[in-house]
Amino acid sequence: MEFRADVVAKQEAFANHKREIEHTTGHVNHHRKDINEISVDMRMVLKRLDRLEKKVLGQQETIDALEGIMENQQGWIARLRVCRCDQGADQS
Repeated sequence: MEFRADVVAKQEAFANHKREIEHTTGHVNHHRKDINEISVDMRMVLKRLDRLEKKVLGQQETIDALEGIMENQQGWIARLRVCRCDQGADQS
């Protein structure tokens, strides 16, 4: 009788552990699904960031070009001022 009660207790303990494992497996599968969805979202975000980075780089190139044009214009303005001063000295 004692042996039989021990076997029954072990079978019940095994059944409980099996249920816990199945329950935990369900949670793991649910989290795995969430992780996959997050992974897809992250890939989309990274693609958007890449596109934005390309736009920013393009805008920076435009800004650099405009700064070069402004420097060139400032050089011309300085030369014109020198010419005016020279003309003023010639007229005196």
